[in-house]
Amino acid sequence: MFIALLSLLALLGTYLDPRLIFAITFILALFHSSRFSGEHFKVLMTSTVLTGLACVMQREIIYASIFLLFFYEFRKNVLVDIAIYTSAGILYFSLFSLINGIFLAPEYIIFISLAGALTAALVETVRVEEKRVAMLIGVATTFAIFRIYIPSASLLDLTFAFAVSFVLSLLALKAKIADESGLISATIVGTITILFTDLRFFSVLLLFYILGSAVTKYKYSLKTALGIAEPSGGARGFSNVFGNSLAPLFFAMNFGVTRESTFALAFVSSVATALGDTMASEVGKTAKNVYLITNFKKVKPGTSGGISLIGELSAFLGCFMTFLFSLLLGLADFNYALPVILSSFLGIHVDSFLGATLEKKGYLNNSAVNFIATLFSGLFCYLLIIL
Repeated sequence: MFIALLSLLALLGTYLDPRLIFAITFILALFHSSRFSGEHFKVLMTSTVLTGLACVMQREIIYASIFLLFFYEFRKNVLVDIAIYTSAGILYFSLFSLINGIFLAPEYIIFISLAGALTAALVETVRVEEKRVAMLIGVATTFAIFRIYIPSASLLDLTFAFAVSFVLSLLALKAKIADESGLISATIVGTITILFTDLRFFSVLLLFYILGSAVTKYKYSLKTALGIAEPSGGARGFSNVFGNSLAPLFFAMNFGVTRESTFALAFVSSVATALGDTMASEVGKTAKNVYLITNFKKVKPGTSGGISLIGELSAFLGCFMTFLFSLLLGLADFNYALPVILSSFLGIHVDSFLGATLEKKGYLNNSAVNFIATLFSGLFCYLLIIL
């Protein structure tokens, strides 16, 4: 019942003063009773915070995330969830546009609704204790991002981008290259990349996914015997996909908004780091002589921060292959080979250094290390070119 009440308040928020809605939601939170579970109370408190933010932010994006919560009980499977949440988003933003007399382009409404739906569906596939709270925060964040970065794409473009990304991600799921969370996260990354840029950028990401998955299978039985093989046959989950793809996605979106070629080169560099690091890690695990990057002491294969000769060669090959492929697609220029390859190769060693230090101490996990390394690579490439 209280979820329905929150959803009703979210609808009212389209034309009532956000401060009034905030006060009502806050009172609900204060009068929390024992018949509500701990998760329900956290939902109330999270909704209160989000409603408070609506006082200073564009309120439609905040209230929309709360409204979608009502449809949480109708979830069934990935496809049904995406369809339900997308429909709910379209309903909400259409009502908001109608009630407030604000024009929101139909293609934009569908795009932001689909983005929120994919985020909500993704939450269902991951292990979190309070899924409703995670959904509220995740969807609100997604809506906020795409009020800043608005793609100039038609409904046909959106349909094409989503279809291509979803079908390829579904094939990856069937081939056991990705799990269910990887399916949704790869669909999100692919759809946004195509919408903001074009198929060339998506193809570079696809190169990473295909070669990265292939090299994971390299001497897999040996790595399994050593206890250092990737779990689940190397199937990628959302953490792996986002860890390696969020930085490239950032540079791709900025290219789409500004059309500055430097962002395209930064994108190539960050993807090259992701592929080179994956190749170095998966091939390097089979090396006999592995040394820790911080002190060059010999360590066991598979140790975080470990480097080897074959691993270094594989890393460089991954960087070079990514640049060469981008060159053939027209995304890169041969004159920029040095900054792209150098920055991507350095990024791989940033990954190794963080793995040997912060990851080893438990301050970062592998996905966070991947994100920092790929972001560093792209930013360093950008600075090398503009300075």
